[in-house]
Amino acid sequence: MLRAFAERYFPEGAGPALSMAGCMFENTPDGHFIIDRLPGLPQVLVAGGGSGHGFKFCPVIGEILAELAIDGTTRYDIGLFRIDRF
Repeated sequence: MLRAFAERYFPEGAGPALSMAGCMFENTPDGHFIIDRLPGLPQVLVAGGGSGHGFKFCPVIGEILAELAIDGTTRYDIGLFRIDRF
């Protein structure tokens, strides 16, 4: 299906595939991120559950994780993303 689309709309760019890979991502039951400390290991920060769209939020998630790692807290309200909500 992808090749047919490329051949139709981008004929000059529809050359042979050099490599292919699947995109792996994880979903949470409620569709929201997890951004929290790992229970029982407070020195470990967890960020996940991007559900295929997390890449758009990388800058702010990185900022939150950096603040948590350096300052122990963040200026953002991340209550919605706590790991113990499940």
